Amino acid sequence: MSGNGFEHLVDQEVTINGCARDAFLGAVVLMADRTPIYVDGLAEWQDDIEGEDIQATGILRRRSLAPDPVVDEDGAVSHGVEGRNYVLEGASWNRA
Repeated sequence: MSGNGFEHLVDQEVTINGCARDAFLGAVVLMADRTPIYVDGLAEWQDDIEGEDIQATGILRRRSLAPDPVVDEDGAVSHGVEGRNYVLEGASWNRA
């Protein structure tokens, strides 16, 4: 299932399987197609979970996690992240 393949699941409770990874914007469940699904409110995984295959359940949302980058009149680009990300709210998880 590609990243766009999750759109029909937004705002629903889902159970996903993937790899627990730490990313710049927080902890993610990295899906088989490399789509990161952020775990709301979790900055990073505990050492004993990071890198492990897990199953996570929660409400799938789609939202911006950081401001969009801005280009000034001189062409300098500010830090930011374009677009919206998948986020799992109210998540619980265990090893798969």
